[in-house]
Amino acid sequence: MKYTRLPLKDLKDLEKEFVDFLAVNGIPADEWVKLKENDTQKVEGIIDQFSDVIWEGVLRKTELVELRRKDILTVCKVVEGELSTLVIKTYDENIDLTQADEIAKALANLENYEVNVRVDPITKLATEQLFELLQIGFYISKDAQYSELIDKLKK
Repeated sequence: MKYTRLPLKDLKDLEKEFVDFLAVNGIPADEWVKLKENDTQKVEGIIDQFSDVIWEGVLRKTELVELRRKDILTVCKVVEGELSTLVIKTYDENIDLTQADEIAKALANLENYEVNVRVDPITKLATEQLFELLQIGFYISKDAQYSELIDKLKK
């Protein structure tokens, strides 16, 4: 298995996609029922394969991940061969960078924050790097403003 198995809740939410996955892999509904009753090891393997397919699809569409802490916002942009990390830090205890409105204020007034961008080469696939970041607590972000800021600051 390349990634991790999806939680049961996610598997239930993806039931239609799973049925399609089984069909594409030549496993009709009646055979799936028999497999569940008689070959749990094979069932586990099929669920693992499905999880990897879903993860791969999500990760291929992902470019940014973020990690919010009260005093630090960390955003990583991953493209093949490169990991750009933006860190925005505040020393003001009244600011909470876990809140969207506080992040908006920070982005509008960067001069009031400690801001760093670091670019590191990576030798693994972008999908693998993103998955590792998700495993340590980052979550997927679609905020184009982050991407633009990273690109601007790393020049």
